[in-house]
Amino acid sequence: MSPFPLNRKLFLTGAGGAFLALPQLEAYVQGEQVPKRMVASATFYGLMPDHFFPKEAGNKYKVPELLKPLAHHRKNFTVFSGLDHNLSGGHEITKYFLTGIKLEDSKSRPEANISMDQKAAQFVGSKTRFPSLALSCLSGSANHISWNRNGSQIETVKLLSELKNLLFKNPTKKNLKRKESAFEEQNSILDLVRNQAKKFESNLGHTDRDKLDQYYTSVRELELKMDQSKEWLYKPKPESKYSLPNSADSLPLVKKLPLFYDLMSLALQTDSTRVITLSQQHVGGNYGGISGVTGDYHALSHHGQVSSSIQELMKIEKFFTSQFSRFLDKLQAVKEPNGASLLDNTMCLLGSGMSNGNSHSNRNLPLLLAGGGFSHGEHKVYEKVNKKSVSLNNLFLTMLQKFGLEIDQFNNSTSTLRNFS
Repeated sequence: MSPFPLNRKLFLTGAGGAFLALPQLEAYVQGEQVPKRMVASATFYGLMPDHFFPKEAGNKYKVPELLKPLAHHRKNFTVFSGLDHNLSGGHEITKYFLTGIKLEDSKSRPEANISMDQKAAQFVGSKTRFPSLALSCLSGSANHISWNRNGSQIETVKLLSELKNLLFKNPTKKNLKRKESAFEEQNSILDLVRNQAKKFESNLGHTDRDKLDQYYTSVRELELKMDQSKEWLYKPKPESKYSLPNSADSLPLVKKLPLFYDLMSLALQTDSTRVITLSQQHVGGNYGGISGVTGDYHALSHHGQVSSSIQELMKIEKFFTSQFSRFLDKLQAVKEPNGASLLDNTMCLLGSGMSNGNSHSNRNLPLLLAGGGFSHGEHKVYEKVNKKSVSLNNLFLTMLQKFGLEIDQFNNSTSTLRNFS
């Protein structure tokens, strides 16, 4: 019997008072433990170091200004100092936040520069309808932070309406048939191009063979995704009465970002996915609708120590941390079948591939990890070793192991992160 038997008439109250029927989750039915989840939320221009990092190490630090919205979760998160990818390059490097490897340096690696979330998604496979969800809230192409094992960026979902439909709108019978036919057609095309490629194999040199191997890997990955999609094609989606405003896709940032977090929490509650990334680059028109902000986000990030610019940038960055805190509130309010909260079972990372927008620094990245079953409540400071920062991928390896992967390295990690478990 399942260690967490579910009553199929069990109901949850979701975001905004939404009435949500909890589906019969396969993990519980099959007797598995409550699954781990992973969320990574990233800003593009960093978070001001002087207002993000506590001055003191350990568990008795004074809460800095940017973390004040999160103060009531103090025992549920850890702040890290001294971690980065030992990379430089300003804005160009932020897209490697979850990989730690530049694209041009990844070609000879077995999994190129796969991002942490996609490594976790591989592990999840077809256990959920979506192995992962990559989302963008008013984000430009430069801040796509999810990368597959072939070194290609994962396209993001940018519209709230699209995200809600993905999660809760069942296709019509006509659309189901159309999708089924499309899968069959794609399989035929993949068979054709694979056979054509094999005709060239014997006459290729070493370099071209490597390129062909990469091509085969791409084909296999596409086939895997198709198989996973077909497995869920005729399974009904969970029901929800959560509603979006009619103009949701055109709302300013101040109203749009909370809705993204609402749908993210519902996606986790319904076990539609266990892996989510959310990237943010712009604040949009009218300065995101954030009260007191009159300057462009990018320009403000280059504040030049001008007090008025710092104050406006503080409003933007504090909005990001306050909405992340609200997201943690929602996860903590959901109780899992094992008595823990959804937050206890979800690793929630907030950070950026840039530390200081004013100087374009990619060193000592702002990082906060909440939930996920770790021992939290501290500001952990990591000193450089042989003039090199401790690899952020050490933290990612630790997270992936906690997620369930039996691996001893992730990209260029050197070990798991010491003194954190």
